[in-house]
Amino acid sequence: MSKHVIMGTAGHVDHGKTALIRMLTGIDCDTHKEEKERGITINLGFAHLELDDDFSIGIVDVPGHKDFVKTMVAGAYGIDFVLLVIAADSGIMPQTKEHFNILKMLGIRYGLVALNKCDLVDNETVELARLEITEFLEGSPLEHAPVVPVSSITGQGIDLLKEEIKKIAAAIPEKKLSSVFRMYIDRIFNIRGIGIVVTGSVLGGKINVGRELYLMPGNFDALKIKNIERHGQPVDSVMSGDRAAINLSGLKYEDFQRGMLLADKPLQEISMMDALIEFFPGIQRIEIWSQMIFHTGTFSSVARIHLLNKDELSGGDSAIAQIHLKKPAILLNNDRFILRNSSSDLTIGGGQIIDNHPLHHKRRTEKLRFSLEKLTNAITDHEDQAALILLEIEKANKPVTPLQIAETLGKQLHEIEKTIQVENFPAHHYFFENKLFLASETYVNHLKNKIILALKDWHEQNPLKETGPEAKELAGKIKLQQGFELFVLQKTLDEMLAAKELKKTGSTFSLKEHKVKLDRKMHEQITWLEETIQSANIQRTSINEIEASAKLNEIRRGQLIMYLQYLTANGKIYFNGEEAIHASVVNGIRNKLLNKLVETPRGINEKEFRMLVDGTKKAIQALIHIFTQEGIIEKQTFYLYITEKGREYLTNK
Repeated sequence: MSKHVIMGTAGHVDHGKTALIRMLTGIDCDTHKEEKERGITINLGFAHLELDDDFSIGIVDVPGHKDFVKTMVAGAYGIDFVLLVIAADSGIMPQTKEHFNILKMLGIRYGLVALNKCDLVDNETVELARLEITEFLEGSPLEHAPVVPVSSITGQGIDLLKEEIKKIAAAIPEKKLSSVFRMYIDRIFNIRGIGIVVTGSVLGGKINVGRELYLMPGNFDALKIKNIERHGQPVDSVMSGDRAAINLSGLKYEDFQRGMLLADKPLQEISMMDALIEFFPGIQRIEIWSQMIFHTGTFSSVARIHLLNKDELSGGDSAIAQIHLKKPAILLNNDRFILRNSSSDLTIGGGQIIDNHPLHHKRRTEKLRFSLEKLTNAITDHEDQAALILLEIEKANKPVTPLQIAETLGKQLHEIEKTIQVENFPAHHYFFENKLFLASETYVNHLKNKIILALKDWHEQNPLKETGPEAKELAGKIKLQQGFELFVLQKTLDEMLAAKELKKTGSTFSLKEHKVKLDRKMHEQITWLEETIQSANIQRTSINEIEASAKLNEIRRGQLIMYLQYLTANGKIYFNGEEAIHASVVNGIRNKLLNKLVETPRGINEKEFRMLVDGTKKAIQALIHIFTQEGIIEKQTFYLYITEKGREYLTNK
């Protein structure tokens, strides 16, 4: 049986936790001189219990004294089940209760009770103590935990305790392997001939010898793993549920500070998070803003707590809050923490992180409260992975890949892919360059709104155009990049066309309700402009000449261009940006030119064409361009010739 689990001790000072571990394992966890002198555990102690040839569990022994609760939290963080030690001659004491509250807040749901020092009391006292423990555990995750009478001095009940430990360890469900390896460093050594060795409880993921790790928070180079030990034995890898000792190359002793962790990839530092917090029963109430000490793993920091969905929080209640840390931390969603008062002499509660990269919530709106409560329900309901994924897509506010979601949630990629492959998974799917991207309905609606606003602006700027911009031009207007963002825009435009929210002319897009509207003044100005162009024939066709006359009619250059484009779109004139010629003039010249070319098989040159119609050089060039585009003539060197299409035109006329 291969199992990766860690057991932690808990209980009041002097109830015999360390002595009991020594009796179970043969390992003395009190290794410091001061611990020997004072007879109490001050630092974390570590051991391992060999249950059989194949089953070895890690053990973390924590201090029970009230002055070392911070150390107790560091040890309890990452354990899988607890050995709660209660002395038969003392019963349940203050630190028994405090430790137990901390364990519940850290999400520890498995454990057993060692009723220690039974050699010092009679059977009746043992039974009374057992009854007290049963009442104390009622309604908690350990309500049905076995209570084993033992003595760390005589060895009474030790074999039975080992059997119960083995049963519980075997019953703990296998952990889902997260995508990120993390381990808080609880001890660091510089061993002669070996180098720096760090120890800790692996919180998630898996790591192998030869891989690289990163020390965080901080900007440090990658560290190479030289060797790994698990329970004192060399191994190739360790994973979540292991106590590990890792020999690292590149780590300097002076770089390390308490609260740092190792991860197999750089993780973003945070100093603000949204969390579900809960106060222990009997704790005095706090109001919207308060200051506390935040503990998670070996990390601790002063924190300001801002309640978001309640105006106050009392003992036994919970609330959603934004936590502002004084020091940067490396924290992920679902991480649990403990809160102590600002003087750090009372543990008041704890909680669970629901969003490790939130916006700064300066205003407590009803919309914010609703979204945070929805997020809290998804985070705390471990079965609702689909809701978690959807909330992460929503929060990203852009299309994201399943891999990005897995990394953010600390999940395996295959778990995320399995969930989103469910039919009708409610997110927008985009396949681009062999990658799947997912976007929320909110993101797509926001993009649609930007499209509509951009088109409204376009139509206001171009009121006489039936058409709108092409997709690339529209992308520029709403500040989207080429490539993937343009791809998403085009998909969204297709959706809007299918829903008849837009209309398409050629390759351009416009609002479905858009129509060219002329007021009286515009109509008069356009009529004047068309008549002016028609009467000019091909003598005064340049835009500069037309502009001089347009000013007298209160037509600015921008309006003039717009009117010329409108007349062009409606087939009234031909306009190439420089020359404007009325369609009736072009039609007359077309006929005259084609008849001349039929009569002149050798063709005519540009000068002869100019003499034929008495036009300016630029006007003639504009006409040649029009007719060659129509395909009715062709130009060879300096001569113009009629084409078959031109002959058909004359025949059908």
